[in-house]
Amino acid sequence: MTRKIFLNACVYCLFLISACMYFLGIWWGLPSNQTKKFYGFDVAVSKEYLKKSWEISKSFSSEKLPRSVFNPIRSFHPDEHNILKSISSMNPEKFDFNPHFFEYPTGQIYLIALFLKVSSELNIVHLQPDIEYYFDYPDEMAKIYIAGRLLTASMALAGLIIFYRLILMIYSNMFSALLATMCLAFTPVYSINAHYMTVDVPMVFWIIVSMYFAFLYIQQRKLFFLFLSALCTGIAAGTKYPAGIFVFLFPLILFYTNTGSVRRFFNLTLVCCIIFFSAFFLTTPYSILSFGEFKRDLFYQAAARGLGSLNLFSYIRFLPDTLSALRTGCLWIVLLYIAGLIVAIKKRQISEKFLLSGFLLSIIPIFACGGFKYTRYYLIMLPFLAAITGKLFEEIFKLKSGALRLLLIFGCITAVLSGLIKSTAYTRLMTENRDVRIIAAECIEKDIPYGTTIIYTKDPWVFEVPPVSPLKYNLLVIPEHALANAPSKSFLIIGELQYFLTSGNRKYLMQRKISMIEQKGFKLKEIFIRYPCAGPFSFDQYWTIHDMLYTHPAILLFYKP
Repeated sequence: MTRKIFLNACVYCLFLISACMYFLGIWWGLPSNQTKKFYGFDVAVSKEYLKKSWEISKSFSSEKLPRSVFNPIRSFHPDEHNILKSISSMNPEKFDFNPHFFEYPTGQIYLIALFLKVSSELNIVHLQPDIEYYFDYPDEMAKIYIAGRLLTASMALAGLIIFYRLILMIYSNMFSALLATMCLAFTPVYSINAHYMTVDVPMVFWIIVSMYFAFLYIQQRKLFFLFLSALCTGIAAGTKYPAGIFVFLFPLILFYTNTGSVRRFFNLTLVCCIIFFSAFFLTTPYSILSFGEFKRDLFYQAAARGLGSLNLFSYIRFLPDTLSALRTGCLWIVLLYIAGLIVAIKKRQISEKFLLSGFLLSIIPIFACGGFKYTRYYLIMLPFLAAITGKLFEEIFKLKSGALRLLLIFGCITAVLSGLIKSTAYTRLMTENRDVRIIAAECIEKDIPYGTTIIYTKDPWVFEVPPVSPLKYNLLVIPEHALANAPSKSFLIIGELQYFLTSGNRKYLMQRKISMIEQKGFKLKEIFIRYPCAGPFSFDQYWTIHDMLYTHPAILLFYKP
């Protein structure tokens, strides 16, 4: 009894720690009245022109304002504004819920829209159709971002709780369930993305719920649970497209559970597919009602991700690239995932077959793109990898050698704690609310005289570079290849996120960029940089990937004599 009470206390502590990690820092990188001064925006165009320029567009149009105009109401995350743009494109009064944006399915977009509407009715946020209003009151826009992020963080925590129940159902060992849940909770790429108003973590939530119902079916053989699993998988696909690959899990589940005749097998598979597609079309109805727009955005996403267009070398690089992404996004927890896979392959009981099948299916969308571009792309495989570690821990607890058992448990806990430390470092960085972009903007305003020429290599986007007021400085956009012709006595700002860091040594790539700029007549004046730190531990100093730097990109300031 005492042991059970202790384990329950550990579980509650895990959820409490996770809640703190996910909810603290959700105010990172938001527009505010305090940072408004850096933008110097003066609306001198009609409301219709401003609204049209705010609308989603797949191609640059000279008739639209440049995207830098909207920096005062953007967050520092590159994708969050797409959700709000999609919502603002709807007209519920005319029963028009078409977001005119299908780079994501619309399931999470509708859920956020509903959450914002409820928040508005409770006077928590102020929804205003006039986008100009938020330029005057950026704090009100910040509340909207926070509401959307609260929903993501809540789904991250809820997914964690359901995941614990799932592992407990599979292995009936509280220690195994606790450690496996810690693997998921403390994996940095999961905890970091729990702070953003995006579709990645919500997709993981629906995958976990689908897995939970699938295992209820496996254990109880009640078709109701299988159909609920198909429903949740459809919603997962309606949240982010790659989750659609898991529709192929259902014939495998039916095969593993020996459903009987071939006819029954095909009939049940067909029913699951119908439920899956019904759920997808319910969450993304305009994939049918506005098929032209849906096809346009889907093909755009496929082309942008390099689907099927990469060379053989890209596919050969898939395995080392995957290990690099998992090492960056999971830290030492990735070793537990690999060990869990090895144990699961050896055991191959029905639960392990299901988890291995899910893991292998999750690889397909990433492999089809020839490798990785962001660590968050690997979130799709995380529930299966974390669940597989449950079997690893179960086997460790069965070892007869007490010394070996304690040694392995110590190693596992050390690996899990490495993820906790890195996740805590990121949360701490976001909680401080002193983003490096704002630090750079403050220094520029303080040290560079008004009227000085400041150069960007492209239209300045606050995600990539610090905000600088065009009312205070002479801002120029000069492409990188033409920087040698830049005027003297001018400054140049380069953001680290402008050159896409898919993988590699961060400092090496930065030095290479500095050398190239200096060859064009500029001298490096200052580097603004911060690292996620927790106690003596500091992260992302060398090897990292692009989307792990959203909260702390380096800002390079050059001067041309």
